[in-house]
Amino acid sequence: MKLVLFCDYGIDDAAATADALFHAARDGYDGAAIVAVGGNVPPEISLANAKKLIAHLPFKTVPVCLVDTCALRQPFRFLKKIHGGDGMGDLFSDDAGFCAPVLPFEDWLAHWSEPYDFLSLGPMTLVLRMLRHRRPRRFVFMGGNIAERPNYEGYEFNHALDRAAFADVVRVYEHIAVTLDTCRHPLLNVQNDPPEARSLLASIVRRAREMTFVSGEKGSYIWDDMAVKALRHPDWFGYERAADRDGNVLTVARYTYGRPYGEIIDR
Repeated sequence: MKLVLFCDYGIDDAAATADALFHAARDGYDGAAIVAVGGNVPPEISLANAKKLIAHLPFKTVPVCLVDTCALRQPFRFLKKIHGGDGMGDLFSDDAGFCAPVLPFEDWLAHWSEPYDFLSLGPMTLVLRMLRHRRPRRFVFMGGNIAERPNYEGYEFNHALDRAAFADVVRVYEHIAVTLDTCRHPLLNVQNDPPEARSLLASIVRRAREMTFVSGEKGSYIWDDMAVKALRHPDWFGYERAADRDGNVLTVARYTYGRPYGEIIDR
């Protein structure tokens, strides 16, 4: 069983990747594909950030391949005020030591035949192609909102960047949506209670928290890592069907575990 992550490497994608790869082997995966897409940053910056992150993993993980989407047209916004000068919190200076294989998206997808679990943490622009090629065992995405205040142009950011693709995906494919409603839970706000752990994930989360004081955000929520938690710990969540402002019907995960983020961060 493989794990596939579509990440638009802002700092919350880095947190999610660190969490997913640290636990990948014990979760039963024998390999992972990291697809670097545009969203929080242009696709070429996303690819560079993925290389830096993988090069600096302080733990052994399953074999990883990196998928390059730079040749494909994609929406993005370079949100430096939120994600730092390089889009990933300026945590890593280079990709020295990176040695994972890098495959163009078209070549990778054409040869993909493995059963897999799918985490989508950016816009849905390329997600539909993956789903049409082969359906996953489980599909969890971070995106959308039902009742919470939108965070970008009247929508959740990932939804806003490609509303048509978002609608196409959720209409056809079974999914779990980790929305703004999922993540803006008081127990998941680390702005006043930063995690004390010494893991890579904790260091990324602390940097994400620091950036909220620069951007002026009210609260610090590690959006994409909650999608990892929903995939890894489905029993921590309740689920409901709800329609968003565009009429998309989502299966929304609601955090019900009752523990603050600092207690679940590395679990």
